[in-house]
Amino acid sequence: MAFRERMMWGSVMATVVIWGWYFRGFVRAIEGPSFNVGTELGNFILAVIALTVVQIVVAIILSIMSPKEAGAPADDRDREFALLAYRPAFITLSALVATLTVVAPLTIATAPAWLAGKPDTLVPIVISNVLLLALVLAELVRAGTLLFLYRRGS
Repeated sequence: MAFRERMMWGSVMATVVIWGWYFRGFVRAIEGPSFNVGTELGNFILAVIALTVVQIVVAIILSIMSPKEAGAPADDRDREFALLAYRPAFITLSALVATLTVVAPLTIATAPAWLAGKPDTLVPIVISNVLLLALVLAELVRAGTLLFLYRRGS
């Protein structure tokens, strides 16, 4: 398995675990009796920092394991795969953002029913987290496409 493929596997695992933890906690916070904006902001910041640290640690470990590959520039195949992987990721992101653009007004209109007494300020927080989820899903599509291309091409 090539260095870039191992890096991508580490990235996918970190993304799934860390953002999975964050979004699971966010949904639980919405469903809970009260929503603490400060706590959820702290969880978001923690997720970003944790993802950054894990990515750096994975890169360091993999670089130590295969320093020659780590220092090698991307070859034509790597560059081609990277370009090919952006297309489905962009389509995914575009479709999810377009869907949210249509659904957001409905979300605002139905907010009193699903908020169950929580403040109306929760609506933009939910919408922004759905946008974040769209970005994370698009990144997973990009990474998944890259991994597929690496597996198919090896």
